[in-house]
Amino acid sequence: MSSAGALRQAGLPWSSKLPETPENLTSQDPLRVVAFDDPPYVSVHHRPDGSVSFSGYLFQLWQIIADELDLSYQLVAIPQDSGYGSMDENGTWTGMVGELTYGRADLALTWLNGRPDRASVVDLIDAVPVERERYTFYLRQGARLVPKVTPTMLSSIFRPLHLHVWLLLLAALLVLAAALRLSSRYDGESSGPTVEDRRAREHLGWGSCLFSVFMSMVGQGWSVTPRSNSGRVVTSVTWMLGMLINISYTANLISHLAVTTVDRPISSLQEFAEQPDWLLAVEAGTGIINDWKSSDSALEQGLFRRVISGEGLLRLDGTRESASRAIQPRVLAYIDLHRLTYALGSEACAVVPLLDRMPSYRSTYLAMAKGRPRLKRAINRVMLRMDQSGTLDRLKSMWLRAGRGTCQPSGGVKALAFAGATIRPGSVQADQFQLSLATGEPIIGRAGGSDVTAVER
Repeated sequence: MSSAGALRQAGLPWSSKLPETPENLTSQDPLRVVAFDDPPYVSVHHRPDGSVSFSGYLFQLWQIIADELDLSYQLVAIPQDSGYGSMDENGTWTGMVGELTYGRADLALTWLNGRPDRASVVDLIDAVPVERERYTFYLRQGARLVPKVTPTMLSSIFRPLHLHVWLLLLAALLVLAAALRLSSRYDGESSGPTVEDRRAREHLGWGSCLFSVFMSMVGQGWSVTPRSNSGRVVTSVTWMLGMLINISYTANLISHLAVTTVDRPISSLQEFAEQPDWLLAVEAGTGIINDWKSSDSALEQGLFRRVISGEGLLRLDGTRESASRAIQPRVLAYIDLHRLTYALGSEACAVVPLLDRMPSYRSTYLAMAKGRPRLKRAINRVMLRMDQSGTLDRLKSMWLRAGRGTCQPSGGVKALAFAGATIRPGSVQADQFQLSLATGEPIIGRAGGSDVTAVER
């Protein structure tokens, strides 16, 4: 039985030594490996005697790789405020990427995503990702700071139906009004005054026909009712169209009201820029800073200026104290939610995304300096074997499980009552339900992977 750190292997070894010898993989000098305090990935412990020890997911992963390849290395702790690596205003790389780019380190115990700008200056050990990340803007949920009447607020009454439906409805209204006008005029003349008297024909002008059709469509009456067969057909068609629209509008309106919405003090970067007392919280060296630097958007360039100047900026360093400040009111944090839940647990559930649409997950990898292709291939092969044997998953379960799944997705389904039955969501968010048109009974089913049940009959 062999062991690697806290992991034990029973039976045959899961990998064998690679064909490259240590002399082929490294020079006579040991590899210089850098890391900073970034729990749970790497934790740096400073002892009273001045020495430093390490622990964490990436540290134990590197121990296994180094033992497998019989590598000699020197692990150096760098200041945490160096960050992962981004370009400053002069175009100089900082953080981990800077250490690798300018020859101060051979390998970095970090988790970097495969951004093209970073990949152009460092090599990613990309056979197997070490983690996945999803960075976006988060803020503490709450009522809007400056509620005001906006065109968007006024247009919310039209949301249950698509814009194309409203345009078709307007066209149908005009067509039916024209049909009623023509039928009242010409059908009355051809059938004689006893069918459509002179007063009715004079009253049903273009404007009156338009209002008559509109009132019929919304289920109301009008002062003059057509007596010709063609006029009555037009009126009947208008009534049926009105009932269909009413049913569709009501059903969609219920679905909009059933889904709870997230209360955000602000809802865009534009509103953030208009709040001078708000802080931007971001980790040092986050890759998105490069995008803000080169962006054509004045809003994103303003974010970059905050990062460089430090004005209105809260730097996150992975500690519980900085994470607690990131979830306070009037703070907009650009971070992965798992970072907050690891540090704060359920307290991090007080934040919600700034935007409704979440970005997709991105894979992250270990990084090394360019110019060592044989070493990179060797490490990639070890990573592949660790992934195939389940060792990588066990490491993740050991170190990265804390905080995962703590916060459920924001939003949900309100309990609705129909004919004495209360429909409540299951343990996971449900987003749709159905009612039988024949009986009015709720149909029990699954919506969005969640159970919807009828209770309190």
